[in-house]
Amino acid sequence: MLGNKVTLHRSTDTGTAYGEKIANIVDLQPGAKTAETHENTTYGAEHDYKEYDYGLKDGGEYTFVFKYEPGNTDMEEIADALDNSTKEYLQLQFPAPISKTKSFRCLVTEVGDQTPVGEHIKRSIKVKVDGPITEAALA
Repeated sequence: MLGNKVTLHRSTDTGTAYGEKIANIVDLQPGAKTAETHENTTYGAEHDYKEYDYGLKDGGEYTFVFKYEPGNTDMEEIADALDNSTKEYLQLQFPAPISKTKSFRCLVTEVGDQTPVGEHIKRSIKVKVDGPITEAALA
């Protein structure tokens, strides 16, 4: 999914406030939310089909390719989160026609090498969503 108008924002607190855009997303492979299921067949049911209930949900993994300015400390801290074993609070802003934000806490699970592209730097990063994703209308 091409995300050249989708922007990345980072929170330096615990996800209560997100700053200005820190990078443009050149390519985005969004995660898929999933849910576990548990068999919960009713004993003595008048049918011979299994029944299920929901278990825990998973917010998925996102893979991004970013383009950003050299010296961008927010992007470096996100990349360093892998080595430091710290969690990040990120927000994606999707312009019209989607007009939504997605905010989540995550673990950085993969960091690609920096590649110079003209006056910018390009880098891929993969994150694993940790907890729920909050969606809101884009203001």
